[in-house]
Amino acid sequence: MRNTRRPSLSTKGESMRATRFAILLAALAFSRGGCGDASAQKVDTCPAGVKRQVALDIANNGQHLSVTVGQQVEITLGTVGPKQYGTPQVSSPAVRFESVALAMPINPGGPRYVYIFEAIAKGQAEIDVPVINSENPDATKLLSFAVTIRVRTAPGNRPVLCTSMRPDQANTSRWKNGWTNLLNDVRQTFTPSLPMLTAVEVELVVGNPGPSDDEITMYLRDGGGGVLAVVSRIVTVTDCSHVRFIFPNGGLAVSPGQVYSIGLGGGSLFGWKYVAGGYSNGAASFNGKPLLPDARSTFLFHTFGRN
Repeated sequence: MRNTRRPSLSTKGESMRATRFAILLAALAFSRGGCGDASAQKVDTCPAGVKRQVALDIANNGQHLSVTVGQQVEITLGTVGPKQYGTPQVSSPAVRFESVALAMPINPGGPRYVYIFEAIAKGQAEIDVPVINSENPDATKLLSFAVTIRVRTAPGNRPVLCTSMRPDQANTSRWKNGWTNLLNDVRQTFTPSLPMLTAVEVELVVGNPGPSDDEITMYLRDGGGGVLAVVSRIVTVTDCSHVRFIFPNGGLAVSPGQVYSIGLGGGSLFGWKYVAGGYSNGAASFNGKPLLPDARSTFLFHTFGRN
């Protein structure tokens, strides 16, 4: 077990979460027990004529829209200056907030973020994305985003799964209680076999006492260390065994046979599970060095993709 500690920032409150992302952007400009498990593999069974994603932006503010159970709703928003968008609020369990991705490439005029939601049950939900850190009431009123989503079932009440979750790379080794925290630079290399990477799933464990949740950020890098994607989500201690990060816009183009890396960042609450040996087409690292000094090791992860 490896658990290097350092002082950590609380992730409670909108301003603290915004500060964490601001620090991330500055860097990119120069470059308790077991968890519950609510994950389930999904396959791409989206029928003809039904889009996997419904893409929205500020032009859709105030609108009423209809989607089908199983579809994703992706809202792209951005601001200039200190004001930022806070954590989305969803009024009904018909729609679930999954994660937020930094829109790439980074816009020099100000960062843009893609808020990813999934329609999971018949019903209606209002999504509100508030503006924070703004001293101008008019700007706050103008930029705060709200949309009403009506979720319907597919004909015959059959769910429509449009998530393109075809398993690709995976570390299937049996875990033997090894984990390391997310306060350091921890990465896992892998070699995809599919040309589109749609999601990454990692296996976490509650490692230290703390709050009931934390914000975890996943970084995808190419073989040279260049950042290709940044996706964050709130992870709770009751549902952290398999944590999935979904890429927006249907996935990210990758080159099969080339090496990429998954990195995680967060506080001291969770640890990333690892094993000695394991996945043969990549390895785990800790602050740029092998995770275990005397043996090859790998973090537990899964990737999903499509052709």
